[in-house]
Parts: sequence; structure tokens; C-alpha cells
Amino acid sequence: MEEERKKTIMIAVIVVCLVSAAVIFYKTHSRTGSRTASLKGQKVWVKCKNPDCGHEYQMDAKKHADYIQEHWNPANPMATPAIVCPECGQASVYRAVKCEECGLVFFEHAGTDDYADRCPKCGHSKEERLRGEAAAGQGG
Repeated sequence: MEEERKKTIMIAVIVVCLVSAAVIFYKTHSRTGSRTASLKGQKVWVKCKNPDCGHEYQMDAKKHADYIQEHWNPANPMATPAIVCPECGQASVYRAVKCEECGLVFFEHAGTDDYADRCPKCGHSKEERLRGEAAAGQGG
């Protein structure tokens, strides 16, 4: 009798775990747009990688995230889908960073491996500055 009870409890635990995993998977992979709703009204920088174009502009962060989510290819999960450039018409626009010091718009890790947002022109990094400010705030 005790062995039967243990078996029933183990089955119940397994079922709860499977249902929980299914709910978590559904919530994190749902394409309802609810994950990007908080981005509405925010802007991101994007830039064309076509060397003959180089068009750079800001776009709505929610539209950007929705586009990436909609065009993401599960067969190649590490590749970010390109957006069609409004200037040259090629699928060559990707998210970029604008340096808060000199204004250069560039792609992350442009010539450096330390901070993704280190400007290749002036060397400024907002991430590095914020970490320094946080460390200074903790130390004193």
C-alpha cells in the first residue's frame, strides 16, 4: 500500500512539473505582443549595413522588437533578421548604438571586446560610465 501511494505522489509531481513547463513555455514564446507592449513609445537606433548606403535613423522600439520576433528564424536562432532599408531597399538594417558623447551611430562591438557600446570614434562607453558611477556610489 505504501509503495502504491509513493507511486501516485511521484506521478502527481511529474504531471505538475510538465504542466508548469508547458505554461512557462507558452508564456515566454507567445506571439501576442504582450512582451513588447512596454516598449511602446521608446526609440532605438538602427543603421543600414550596406556600405553604399549607411542610412541611420530611430524607430519605435516596439515595432523593432515585433519585427524581429515575427521574422525570427528558429532554424538559425543566432541570426537577427534584417529590416529593409527605406533608403536603398536592401534587407540590411540592424539595431545600432548612438554615442552620447560624439553622436556617432555604430553597431555594437565595433572594434572592441570590452563594452558593447564603446564608441569606435571617441572611445566613450555609457555602460562603463554607469558601472563606474554605481561602483563609486557603493564605495562611499
